[in-house]
Parts: sequence; structure tokens; C-alpha cells
Amino acid sequence: MSLTADDRLAIHEVIALHGHLSDAGTYERFGEVFTPDLVVDATALGLAPLPSPDRSRPRIDMYIAAAHRHGPDGPLAHHVTNVIVREDGDGARAWSKGIALNQDGSVASFTYEDQLVRTSQGWRIRHRKVSARREAARGVEPLVLPEETADEQ
Repeated sequence: MSLTADDRLAIHEVIALHGHLSDAGTYERFGEVFTPDLVVDATALGLAPLPSPDRSRPRIDMYIAAAHRHGPDGPLAHHVTNVIVREDGDGARAWSKGIALNQDGSVASFTYEDQLVRTSQGWRIRHRKVSARREAARGVEPLVLPEETADEQ
């Protein structure tokens, strides 16, 4: 599969949409960003993995419930920037920088590593790893995927 410019734009927009929905508190719309079987790894931030859901409930429901619990005490604003998108088999991988403005005026920086799939409703994030940015020159480096190496030779 080859990613088109339209695919890349759609992926950028779905990544950005997460921050807009979070800031608006419209967590029920997270289905526009994530797949029902979403896995979020935020252990680097000290957060425990979401519990495995009841098989009759989509995993995204657990993420929406967690967002509702943290909503009033969460950041005032979520921003995403520096998005890099790469083909990955039938899907895509993306790396982006996140910035959160907290209610006390402090700022947090982190990196998202996303695995995306194309669905009948458009691109969605299936797996997201969140890494804290707490030390200079110790960030997450985007991977070079096999297709890129072959193209460069």
C-alpha cells in the first residue's frame, strides 16, 4: 500500500482531532479518532494500562470513561505538532509531539507513537504509546521502516 497525500492529510487531521475533542470535553466522539480495540500505553507517564474490558464492550469505552474521570482536572489545552507519517504494511505509523497546558500554568511535553489503520470511516489510531519528554536529547526517534530503506538504495 502506498500512502497518498490525501491519506497523509487525513492522518494529520485525525491526530489533531484528539486534542480538539479532549479540550471540548466531547469524549464520546473519540470513535472518530480511535478504533474500538484501541490500546493506549502511557506507562512512561506513570499511568497504569486500562483494564481489559468486558468482551461485550469495546476497549475504547474504557478510554472514554478514563477521560471523563480526568476531564475536570485535566489540561486546559492539548496541542500536537511535528507529525511524521510513514507507511507500515496495510496501515501507517505516525510520530508527533504533544504539548499540554495545565491548569496551574505548567506545560508538559510528550511524544505520541501511533499505529493507524484505514477503516470504512477513515483513518483511525489503533495503538498509541505516549512517552514523557523530561530530558533534553533523550526523545523518541522515528523508526526507519523497511520500505524506506529499500527506496533509498
